[in-house]
Amino acid sequence: MPVIPHNRLTFGEAECESVLRAVRSGQWAQGARVEELESRLRQIAGVRYAVCVGSGLGALRLALGAMGVGTGDRVLVPGYSCVALANAVLAWDAEPVPVDIEAVFWTIDPLECARERDARQIRAAIAVNTFGAPAEVEGIAVEQLPVIEDCAHAFGLNPRGKAFGSRSQVGVLSFYATKFVGGGEGGAVLTNVPAIADFVRGSRDYGDQPADAHRLNDKMNELEAALVLAQLDRLPEMVHRRAELAERYLHRLSNSEFGAVFRLPARVTERIWYRFAVEMLTVRAEKVVHDLRAAGIQAAIPVTDWRPRGSVSAPVSDRAYRNLVSLPLYPTLTEEEQDVVVSSFLQLCEGYAHA
Repeated sequence: MPVIPHNRLTFGEAECESVLRAVRSGQWAQGARVEELESRLRQIAGVRYAVCVGSGLGALRLALGAMGVGTGDRVLVPGYSCVALANAVLAWDAEPVPVDIEAVFWTIDPLECARERDARQIRAAIAVNTFGAPAEVEGIAVEQLPVIEDCAHAFGLNPRGKAFGSRSQVGVLSFYATKFVGGGEGGAVLTNVPAIADFVRGSRDYGDQPADAHRLNDKMNELEAALVLAQLDRLPEMVHRRAELAERYLHRLSNSEFGAVFRLPARVTERIWYRFAVEMLTVRAEKVVHDLRAAGIQAAIPVTDWRPRGSVSAPVSDRAYRNLVSLPLYPTLTEEEQDVVVSSFLQLCEGYAHA
């Protein structure tokens, strides 16, 4: 039985040729291609500075350092988010404060941010464009609270308003293989603030500088930059194809008679379809993922719960961890494969409905 993966890389001869040229150039460490990529990122995001680094986690960590986050500080992070956010905060001996999310797009809730900000001293916040839906950055960045916009799920190409990556003081990107734009590894910090760009640029390389526990090896190499540059060339087509497949999911699944079993993700004009996350209403996500995999479909629980015991109550985040299932969605997913996913999912839902 053929397996339909949860994610499949999107690449072609352009990516292969771009990396091959980098290899043949003899310049493999950070160099001209990294500089070219930084220029491209500035253009797409509409910001003054882009500094490429070795990973998305590195981008988060260095962005926090550039904001002056340090020992004893508190940083707001979505209660439903990748553990990389918490790790980046902890790297500065600061405290990640999980904040509940809103229940439509699963992004950090500005009202909950305001409550946490009023209750205790907060130094910064991180807002994730979860699954490609725009976080309400403007609703969080009040009273001089600096916000990092995490754009690993959605970058550039916002048809209304500012581009993803330019909606706050700092934007960060991850180019991990399965992210919205893949480069194997790598990341970037986007900003209009010269001091932030200077800090990240000066901190990504420990060479010929004083000893410092926070100055690690955070450089991007030329092969990663070459791969990301080729991916950016196909970015519009990848965004368009993802949107086509998402609309096809919405059409097929919204006409189902088993609407009481699941809730579909919401449409919004500004959205980029990175993940197609369905909320299960009558059965836990782990069972659905198990049952789909038995049918040869690699659905996934998209985020692992990292929150420490005793964290502040976050009922919507709890729901998301418990109920969200990510169905396969990527530009190389064929319509035939998608039809198999839909029919298998609906068949399972029929069984759940009559259980």
